Amino acid sequence: MPSATDALGTEITLESPPRRIVSLVPSFTELTAALRLGGRLVGVTRFCTDPPEVVNPVRKVGGTKNPDVERIIELAPEIVLANREENREEDVAALRAAGLAVYVGEVRTVEQAREEIARVAGLLGAVSLQQTRPIEQVLEEHEHLNRVRPKVRAACLIWRNPFMAAGGGTYIGDLLRAAGGVNVFETHRGDDRYPRVTLAELAEASPDVILLPSEPYRFGKRHREELLAQHGIAAARAGRVLLCDGQMMTWWGVRTAGALREVGELLDGARPNWRGEQDLELPELPPGLNLQVDRQDTVDQG
Repeated sequence: MPSATDALGTEITLESPPRRIVSLVPSFTELTAALRLGGRLVGVTRFCTDPPEVVNPVRKVGGTKNPDVERIIELAPEIVLANREENREEDVAALRAAGLAVYVGEVRTVEQAREEIARVAGLLGAVSLQQTRPIEQVLEEHEHLNRVRPKVRAACLIWRNPFMAAGGGTYIGDLLRAAGGVNVFETHRGDDRYPRVTLAELAEASPDVILLPSEPYRFGKRHREELLAQHGIAAARAGRVLLCDGQMMTWWGVRTAGALREVGELLDGARPNWRGEQDLELPELPPGLNLQVDRQDTVDQG
């Protein structure tokens, strides 16, 4: 019988690999498709957009913070996939009270992303090597690079008005670390994982690079220009305020290996005199980040 202990310490045991799955997390939805189990999804949130050929036909069950609990119960899933940070405790409790098995995951590091993939794959009765091995390979390469390449002071903003940054204990923060960065907001007053920061604090923190992802706040060209005009900030003076893909930065899972590589390349702009990376060949990632779709594995969508 497939089993796993989730982030809340709850032991999840299923009688057999589930044929009906509800995912309340975009990363879990994408992972399910990558494991060739997309046809078993009977419900996803409206934020679960990838891969579109898998999720578009699947019943939508609200958002991550406001799922339609009654609709989920009616779909009679054998497993509901949730996340400690993205989903609310009261929704998880309501689903469990209705007798549903709910797995609650948590990912705060690149290594935890690899572990989560393997754990959930086992619970779903799938083999995860194609999804975990690229992460292992790229981590190994970057661990070697980090022994020889200069560190880059970096900040990743996730919100505006007020500005908020990824702090310590976050997946984004660990991406920066693994890619050879030093998160200038690793620690902040109040120990907030996503601290509010002012322009003055950005200037004082003196990041060499500022990343502006496209989600959860949709930073764009105008916001980049506004920050570039702040000459008191080192990254602005150097022209290293960079727009980047928000899904890459926040959707852990099958994107993790590519994200680590891309963040490393973004930070390399602040290492102009270093050429050590040219002596190493990073492993080639699987085409399409392994988002295979098994169209024959389908169930009644209810």
